Amino acid sequence: MRFVWSFVFISAGFLLLFYPQIEKEAADTKQEKLIQTFKQLGDANEYEEQEPSIEVQENQKQIELLEGARGIIHIPKIDLEMLIFEGAGKAPLKKGTGMIEPDKEFGINNVGIAGHRSTTFGKQFNRLDELSHNDEIIVETKTGTYEFVIVQKFVVDRSEVEVLNDQKEPFLTLVTCTPIGKKNPTDRLIVQAKLKNKSGK
Repeated sequence: MRFVWSFVFISAGFLLLFYPQIEKEAADTKQEKLIQTFKQLGDANEYEEQEPSIEVQENQKQIELLEGARGIIHIPKIDLEMLIFEGAGKAPLKKGTGMIEPDKEFGINNVGIAGHRSTTFGKQFNRLDELSHNDEIIVETKTGTYEFVIVQKFVVDRSEVEVLNDQKEPFLTLVTCTPIGKKNPTDRLIVQAKLKNKSGK
């Protein structure tokens, strides 16, 4: 009996120890599937004309999860690739990053992108503080690919929303809570980048 309880406690300890990594891998796998669906998304009629196979049903589920998706953000330096959804509420930020003002346009306005941070290394905007001047950020949408270079990184109070104001040139403003791990932090880490290049599709 003592052996059984020892085994249970050891197993529980390992589970608690590795749970954050398991959770991250599951979230990464889900994100990769959504990104692939977004990249391959064609005419919705294509699926309607097919027989409702398991593969087609799975594709339709992925398409439903993509509701509100506007593009994909790539940040090579921190190995980040995530979907961008309209809005910055709980629903879009649960699926990926959120476009704070969905009426703005990449390559024209100062587009604000919000993302969560958590204690799991590498999750969402966790590593945003590692970015520095001239690091690259790429945004891929259905209409084009936009390359930005970082020009500044700073911290503001959450009330200082003027960081989202349009500039004289197209900008990208990444926003996340700071410091990481603090409950209900009032500060926001801001990373701003200006448009370097745009390629159409």
